[in-house]
Amino acid sequence: MKLIYTGGILPFIILFICGCNSNPSGRINRQASVGNNASLPENPLEMTPMAVSLQAEAKTMSTLYGNSIASKRLNEVANYAPGSVVYLVTWKEKADSEWFGARIPDRVATIERVSIDGKGQKSYTFFKGPAWQEGLLLKGDREAIILSIPIATSP
Repeated sequence: MKLIYTGGILPFIILFICGCNSNPSGRINRQASVGNNASLPENPLEMTPMAVSLQAEAKTMSTLYGNSIASKRLNEVANYAPGSVVYLVTWKEKADSEWFGARIPDRVATIERVSIDGKGQKSYTFFKGPAWQEGLLLKGDREAIILSIPIATSP
């Protein structure tokens, strides 16, 4: 009986040791990060994610991030309050090397920022990577589109 118990535990120990990966940093997708860049007023990836969308035809994925004032909208149906800042970050997709058929973010393609000041005035800024310099892209249309993105809800 003792031999059967030892014979069953030895393969388990070998599988456990072989299955441990001592280098998990290789699994972190650093290319999809914005990093610390002085051109951006703040790092949008450190804000609260509020909605996610996939554009299959363009092979891109986007996430809407908001500051603490904008993220309060997650619990309410009201419009964005003064002081809200939202970012729409768009990545190109790439195939995931870990999961067959899965798609993950590649490098950040564009970052769009909409802020609402204390008087309710909206301002739109478009950033194009990799230097994240300010630019302009259909200001009126994009501002309205970004602010009308439905917020994700959970039960």
